[in-house]
Amino acid sequence: MNKRELNYFLKVYENKSIKRAAEALFISSQGLSKTIKNLEAELSVQLFKRTSHGVEPTIHAHNLNRRAKIIIEEFENIKNDMLLDKKVNTTVLRVLSTFNMLKYLTLDFIQDFYTQFPNIRLDIVEYPEEPIEIMLKDEQVEIAFLSSPIDTNNFEAKFCTTHKNCLIINKNNPLSKKNHITFEDLRNIPIAVNGREFKTYKTSVNLWLKNGVTPNVLLETSEETLIHEVAKRNLGIGISLDFLAHGDKNDHIVICPVPDKSCAKDVYIVKKSGKKLSTEAKCFEKFTLEWLKNNRSLIFK
Repeated sequence: MNKRELNYFLKVYENKSIKRAAEALFISSQGLSKTIKNLEAELSVQLFKRTSHGVEPTIHAHNLNRRAKIIIEEFENIKNDMLLDKKVNTTVLRVLSTFNMLKYLTLDFIQDFYTQFPNIRLDIVEYPEEPIEIMLKDEQVEIAFLSSPIDTNNFEAKFCTTHKNCLIINKNNPLSKKNHITFEDLRNIPIAVNGREFKTYKTSVNLWLKNGVTPNVLLETSEETLIHEVAKRNLGIGISLDFLAHGDKNDHIVICPVPDKSCAKDVYIVKKSGKKLSTEAKCFEKFTLEWLKNNRSLIFK
């Protein structure tokens, strides 16, 4: 699939009609219908169901609509970067990242990078893992931070960091007094977690189910501040990462290990298998690995 096909899909999705979408795009209905069929064949799903009033999007179309907008936005960003590069003597390197990696690296990382490479401007954008993988495969970006598990058939990865999961508990919650918390202790307790678009969500839920407990999910979000706020207000327990929890710690909460110590988020710097990196991407990869090696104090044991 390409940008044109995705734009055609979005127009059909918006109009819920092949005919109206074709008129808006100034193309034939037959040509537009063929494009949609090609997309469906490529994705092995049905995107639209025909009705007496036009077409009705399926759940697969709803999902593609969300992803397509992200991908097209990236195309536009790349185009804008190229225009900017013509005006200034710098190169923009777009780096996609799993959520919160930039908070972990801090602005010190950015400043140190610019000191060493003043002619490279970084554009680090955070996304859930699936869109990052799609854009890496389609070579819309060269390099990214991804959490495990890594698809080693499609990507080459170098280890960066491990972030341990932890529980954020209000001091008024009886569980805050326990030396060791089990999954059974957490039965029916409301929890706030990163949403199901994150690999860590599936890993965590599988661990709960493996231990015979179905998690009582109060809130799914990519916003760590809200996860911490749930615990601060004693509305439930927040599940966060070590460096985020300790960075936001106050007198009203305690931070405890999760019941299974293997529950962690391993982050890698990743490129597409066989892809030859540009000079800028190579510089970023080498700098990142060396910088992390020299700043291990950032990792909470």
